[in-house]
Amino acid sequence: MTKLGNSSIYQKIEAKGSLDAEKIIKAGEAKAQAMRDEILAVATKEIETMLEKAKQRGQDLVKMKLTEQEQTTRQRTLARKKALIDEVFDQVLANLLALKDEDLVKQTVGLINQETIAGNEIMMVSASDYDRYRRLFASKTATDNLCLLDKLNKALAHPQAQLKLSSVPANIKGGFILSGKAFDIDLSFETNIKTLKESYEIEIAEILFGGE
Repeated sequence: MTKLGNSSIYQKIEAKGSLDAEKIIKAGEAKAQAMRDEILAVATKEIETMLEKAKQRGQDLVKMKLTEQEQTTRQRTLARKKALIDEVFDQVLANLLALKDEDLVKQTVGLINQETIAGNEIMMVSASDYDRYRRLFASKTATDNLCLLDKLNKALAHPQAQLKLSSVPANIKGGFILSGKAFDIDLSFETNIKTLKESYEIEIAEILFGGE
């Protein structure tokens, strides 16, 4: 009976040991699975974060490229508009340079009458305009490189005007400069057009392009 009792006890111990071992194994497997799931979840989240960052970088790159394209397009458009406005004023200059004699006389008298002059200024014109101004505004030939503009002086509102024309050319394109003892008055076509452009460029742009 003793042997049978001992055998039964051993069997119970072995059975319990097997059961405990099985529980331990299952618990270990469950824990390992939980760890694998946790690692997988972390890895998945990390991958999603990396993909989102990459996607954002791609979107930012696209935005940057679009912005660069928009800026380039805007710059080209502004350049074309500026070129067209410049063309308008270039045409104005061309029209001034092509004035008929009677129109040039009226314009010259009008420009000088708008200024406050001493009356003894020296008129300077470009080399290509010298003969024309002398013919239109002087009745006598030049003396000492200066020619009295008697016709012009009579037409001016200044009663004591004694303007003279210098044979020394001015580096201008159309119009003239009145050189005085205290200061010079620049009435060249280019300077007048520059002033007009600064004053009316926005208005002209509105006329040409509207709200573009």
